[in-house]
Parts: sequence; structure tokens; C-alpha cells
Amino acid sequence: MLSRLSVAGIAILLFAVAFPLTEAKGVEALIEGLRIERESETIVVSFSVTNCFNKKMEEAIKTGIPTTFNFFVNLYKKRAIIWDKKIASHKFRHRIIYDNLKQDFRIWLQEKGKEIRVQDLEEAKRSMQLVEGFPVAKRQELDKGIYELAAKAELDPVKLPLRLEGILFFVSLWNFETDWCYRTMRVEQ
Repeated sequence: MLSRLSVAGIAILLFAVAFPLTEAKGVEALIEGLRIERESETIVVSFSVTNCFNKKMEEAIKTGIPTTFNFFVNLYKKRAIIWDKKIASHKFRHRIIYDNLKQDFRIWLQEKGKEIRVQDLEEAKRSMQLVEGFPVAKRQELDKGIYELAAKAELDPVKLPLRLEGILFFVSLWNFETDWCYRTMRVEQ
């Protein structure tokens, strides 16, 4: 006859096989398509964030809970002997709010200084995930050499009133933070 400890061990093993940790965690959010371009005399960056929405987050957005993505973009001059020199550091946000009365999504793109309205959730998600043509530095500010651009995105923590975070603990499962994504560029005189 099996002891209680053996039965408990088998139950835990079956639970682990039935609900693997990778499914509970979800797919990791990533920065993809990081491009550095030169527009007239400005260095601009474009990229998108993938795997940053899950079903629970989409449902929360549809109920009107504001959701904010923070983006970080840094530019460093590579130096051989000492630490790299930070040339530029930027932080900006994308914020989405569903308007129940007008049945549309309002998205504030801080780096562009504008608000857009869309009817479709998929289009709203694309707008939240995409950064296009963000000016990082003026070309004349950069000396000859090698530079490294770093980009990162994170979900702004959802702040619940009073002691609701104890009751609505699942809100913390929405949190994501990408790893830093790096691209190197050479500047010639």
C-alpha cells in the first residue's frame, strides 16, 4: 500500500506535468526589429515589442483599466579602456484607455505628442507595441567612432486603490519587462 507521502508526491508530479511552468509564465516579451536610421541630420530608432499582451490584460483594457508601456532608449559611445560614455537617455510612454461610451480605444503616444483613437483592439495593440522614427540624437553631436544603442520596454505597474492588490493578486501576472536589446553603429566623419 502506498504511503501518504508517495501519494502526495505522485499528485504533485501529475500536476506539474499537466500544468507546466512555461504555460503559467507565458511567452516572454521581446524587442524585435530594432533599426537605427539617419533622417536628415538626426539619428532615429524604430522597433516593436512582441508578446506583451495576454488575454487577461486585454479583458482588463476592455473594461477601462488604463495600461501604460514605458520605453527606454539609451545611446552610448563605445570606449576601449574605460566605461562607455552615455550620449543620450530617453524615456517615453504609450498609454491606452478604452472609452466605453464611444466604444473606442484612446492611445497616447508620448514621443509623438499625440493621441489617436481606434475602434479595433488589434489595431490598438499594434499602436501600443510600435515605436517608429524616434529621434535619439543629432548627427552633429556624435564624434567619429562606434556607438551602441540600447532599447527596453516594460509595463508600468498597475496601481490599485486601497487594499485591492491583495484581492486582485492576478494583476501582477500582467507585468512584463523586456531584456535590453542592443545594436551597434559606426559614425564616420
